Amino acid sequence: MLKTFEEMCDDETICNYCSRTEYGEKKSGVTPNGYWSCEGNWCKEAYSDYLDDEDTTENIVKYASKVRLINKEDLNE
Repeated sequence: MLKTFEEMCDDETICNYCSRTEYGEKKSGVTPNGYWSCEGNWCKEAYSDYLDDEDTTENIVKYASKVRLINKEDLNE
């Protein structure tokens, strides 16, 4: 299921799409000059990459997150 930007930030799955996590650590890393922390600076860019990978748009994700599927049997009760 597709996730909204907020959902991905909450569970930190957004980090999997971030090009800044080349050291395998989420939200932080070590460079030759020392330690750095992204502090969410590239999350919008990472979410854009996620949407591209899923071949979708933010509007479709927002719509899908609001739609609730109901079983046909539940309607007949």
